[in-house]
Amino acid sequence: MLALSVDMRIKSIGTLLGLAIGLAAAANGGELDRTFPAAGGGTLRIALDFGSVAVQTHEGSEIRLEAVSRGIGASGVHFDAHVEGRDVVLTGAAEPWLGWLHSSPGVRVRAWVPRTCAVQIRSLGPIEVERGGHPQVQLSH
Repeated sequence: MLALSVDMRIKSIGTLLGLAIGLAAAANGGELDRTFPAAGGGTLRIALDFGSVAVQTHEGSEIRLEAVSRGIGASGVHFDAHVEGRDVVLTGAAEPWLGWLHSSPGVRVRAWVPRTCAVQIRSLGPIEVERGGHPQVQLSH
């Protein structure tokens, strides 16, 4: 009887350790760090299911993107950045299972764009734009 009790405790501890390791792994999510040449007349389009976006302008001719997700459920957030014609497109999509969580993982996107680049942003989170000569910025929540 005592041996059974010890076995049960060992299994319980093993289960708890497994859950802790699983949660720790899920706390680190996707990361993206990409640079693209900016095409004249092109637009940076950012579309996130949720998260914050900060855009800064610079004098260069490249678009640099950083995207990270952290916290519980962060492994369920996936980023993609690619070129479509003259535009650079960044998407951040959450897997459907994240809907049952009471809190979403933290998603943060930072972008550096040439002053002449147009920007379109759609996100449910806060959006900061350092305009610095930006000719066109479109925001939607």
